[in-house]
Amino acid sequence: MGIAVRHIGRATLLGAGALATTLAAEVMAARRHRFLFHETPLEISGTIGPDDGEPLTLVVLGDSSVAGVGADAAEDTLTYGVAKALSDRYRVTLHALGVSGSRLANVVGHQLPQVEGLDPDIVLVCVGTNDVTHGTTLREARRQLRLLVEGLAQVAPEAKVIVSGLPPAETSAAFHRPLRDLLGLRALLFTRLYRAELAPHGISVFDIAKLTKSAFHGKREMFSADLFHPSSAGYAFLGTIYGRACREALALEAGPGPEAELAS
Repeated sequence: MGIAVRHIGRATLLGAGALATTLAAEVMAARRHRFLFHETPLEISGTIGPDDGEPLTLVVLGDSSVAGVGADAAEDTLTYGVAKALSDRYRVTLHALGVSGSRLANVVGHQLPQVEGLDPDIVLVCVGTNDVTHGTTLREARRQLRLLVEGLAQVAPEAKVIVSGLPPAETSAAFHRPLRDLLGLRALLFTRLYRAELAPHGISVFDIAKLTKSAFHGKREMFSADLFHPSSAGYAFLGTIYGRACREALALEAGPGPEAELAS
């Protein structure tokens, strides 16, 4: 019995060692991977919608997904797609403040102050992927989320706020297993943390992973050349999804109506 236990223990240690070695190799490969970036950021901000539409100020904060890295043009971006989804009813003034590479701390420290004076009706925040891939701890993420809540209360006290959960990192072919699965697990933990920290303050946390996993899994055309950032097709899909969430949030605020079924 003792010999069998020793063999099992040895096999377990060897398996763990092999996994750690594989994971370390995948991390090194990921660091060498060439990710896209825009030397000249896309000009996404502007006004869209009918001249006689109800005025609506939309502010979008976040990372490369907000900046549109991977899109062919500003009109193809997630951010523009959200504004377009609202423009059939509203005259939308869009402020796209996202910066590629941003983490939670960057949104809190650099982007939130820019919201001062914009008087937004709705704020959409899409950030966290870089926190997941760059090892931000859950403790630090919790601290930044609390600062985000405080900052939003100061600069956008009347705005409806939607914060995106983390996208399904395990669908990205830029990473290989087991690293891809580990990032997917961390993304899930971050989304749960977002919900726990933000929901009690009346901030909607949108579960984008649940709605997009099947749409992106194994779909090369949904990703840009780096297999990490969405392509124009991917952003078009995301813009529709996020746009619908914003429409429904505004409908809920105005009172029950045919669009008041929040995807969550």
